[in-house]
Amino acid sequence: MSVIFWFSGTGNSLYAAKTLKAGLGDGALYPMKDGAPQGVVGGNGDKVGFVFPSYYGNLPRIVHSFLERPEIAPESYIYAIVTMGFIGQGSIAAFESVLRKRNLRLDYGRGIRMPANYVIRYNPADPNKSESVLNQAAERIGRASLDIAAMVHSVNKIRFSTNNLYKNTDSLDAKFLAESSCSGCGQCAQVCPVKNIQIDSGKPRWLHRCEHCVACISWCPRQAIQYGHRTKARRRYQNPRINVDELTAE
Repeated sequence: MSVIFWFSGTGNSLYAAKTLKAGLGDGALYPMKDGAPQGVVGGNGDKVGFVFPSYYGNLPRIVHSFLERPEIAPESYIYAIVTMGFIGQGSIAAFESVLRKRNLRLDYGRGIRMPANYVIRYNPADPNKSESVLNQAAERIGRASLDIAAMVHSVNKIRFSTNNLYKNTDSLDAKFLAESSCSGCGQCAQVCPVKNIQIDSGKPRWLHRCEHCVACISWCPRQAIQYGHRTKARRRYQNPRINVDELTAE
């Protein structure tokens, strides 16, 4: 069975996965947030893909833990597409390292530049610039899909990574807060891929297993969620070609 596993916060990686699937003409989309599927994945002639964002040149923790679980047939053609604002090839090297420990081989790896959106650190790109970047990304994903369909063996990576997101994990969500404009709609809890948000007394409460995917702050319909005081004046980014129901679908 050919399958594309994906993880996404703002929608960029889901858009990449959908575009890749359309280019390949096959491959079931499977969200990593749902946990590993049962049974053996892949096989001779089957393609097993992973699409996810780069976090500081490393793997999101959810991707790292997911990758250790599914039973993947070793004869499968395995590929990784990493969406990135700036540096992504370090994430491919980290991904390959996890595979190697499972005696699996990465056959194809590419970083695809997407609109940078880490609102905690900087102001996301304006919509006009984002649209241009997305158009370029679609072209690159199209070229990658041709390579993958032909089972080309090519891995673009750099030996760079950082482990900062693996430290002090209990405090990653300590600065998130909901302003008085919060309606208690619960969309932040629904969009969180690791179920890190609980609605108590009409307000979100973070449970200290945060991925820093910024889904909650990005998809809040009232822009009521902040990360300390630094995000209040910053734009929010959601991939304009993805809707929130696609991210939250079970």
